[in-house]
Amino acid sequence: MISGEQSYGIVANAEKVKSFAKNMIKSNQKMEQWNIDNSESISKGLLGRRKKVPICIWGPHGIGKTEMLKSVANELSMEEERDESDKWLFTSIAPAQFEEMGDLLGMPSIDPGVLDDPSDDKTILVPPEWTPFKVEQKRFEETGKNGPGIFLIDDANRADIRIISGLMQLLQDYELASWPMPKEWHIVLTANPPGGEYIVKEMDDAMMTRMLHIEMRYDEKVWARWAESQHIDPRGISFVLGYPELMTGKRTTPRTLVQFFNAIEGIDDLRNRDNADLVTTIGRSCLDPETVAEFLQFVRNSWSKIVQPNEILDSKKFKDIEDRMSSLVAPSDGKSVKRVDIANIITQRLINKLYIMEDVFVKKQKDNVVKYLKLDAIPLDLRVAAGKDLYNFAIKAFNDKEASDTLKKNRKMITTIFEDPELAKDILGKMS
Repeated sequence: MISGEQSYGIVANAEKVKSFAKNMIKSNQKMEQWNIDNSESISKGLLGRRKKVPICIWGPHGIGKTEMLKSVANELSMEEERDESDKWLFTSIAPAQFEEMGDLLGMPSIDPGVLDDPSDDKTILVPPEWTPFKVEQKRFEETGKNGPGIFLIDDANRADIRIISGLMQLLQDYELASWPMPKEWHIVLTANPPGGEYIVKEMDDAMMTRMLHIEMRYDEKVWARWAESQHIDPRGISFVLGYPELMTGKRTTPRTLVQFFNAIEGIDDLRNRDNADLVTTIGRSCLDPETVAEFLQFVRNSWSKIVQPNEILDSKKFKDIEDRMSSLVAPSDGKSVKRVDIANIITQRLINKLYIMEDVFVKKQKDNVVKYLKLDAIPLDLRVAAGKDLYNFAIKAFNDKEASDTLKKNRKMITTIFEDPELAKDILGKMS
């Protein structure tokens, strides 16, 4: 049984968990197709049917497990060039809401049969509307097409033990007594880790061994990259990169942070007392008190010092960028504190901007990135780490058949950053 500090699967960030989920879903698709291709041999008993295997993603609350799985469905639809009628569907349940097996199986109903005689009546179970069976049925009625889907059983180990036991058949056979999983549909569970922070039930070994497991952990760099793509308040992104240790508290989670940052967007001057009071009120409604206090302190004292990614990329007078960075990291007055932490925030946000750029990354912008990475104000370890991230991102283009033309061009342009001899020596030399 899973208990105490024991965990199942590797611990990974959201990007790795998403890659794992997509690959396992594709693997399950291949097994389903293999069964179709070998149906005759299977029916004769010459071959055994290959079973799809559900996935279970473990992790604390509020780190984006559910949203990540929704994005998997959307990405698979785009990768497979599916239209609206046969796109990947996503449906979910929270079994902690169920009080009895009828909530899972459906409620009994009388089927009168074909004869006008009570002896022909029979009791059947009517599948609930949330089931993949019903969701897929509705799609077929509306479009005349079938398609794949993901069925999420959210926070599975928060359910009553009777419901958890009742899920066993679904995980093993992809069907229950009252409804089957449609073809091309896949089961994914999420679960909270056992321990004092969560009221959860233990899953026995018979259930655990019917799934593939991985544990998802928060990673501020991955979150910041996602936040840039979603146009989250840049003050919030910078704060998260600067204070990652504050991001996973009792109430502070990536989910509540997004709620907070969206709510305060447009409240600009936090030196204004009324604005600061409003932000504090909003923050305390969803975050831990220390997170709110540190955020206000950060915005008041550090935000104005941060050079924004577009300022670097589009600078026509790069000496201004150099002077601002030097004043942060290498102040000449001998009194000011070196703010290497701010330099790290600026650098990470610049890299994230390159990751998610929708416009073409032009040579002038590339030259500015080269100049930035070569600044004396950028510590060598920060330069090497940034360069490795960019290089690893760029080389993915050669294997990513689904990347857009713009992304491929941008990644190719990024590789030319390392044609600079100094950067090649500092960064690629450290990677060999």
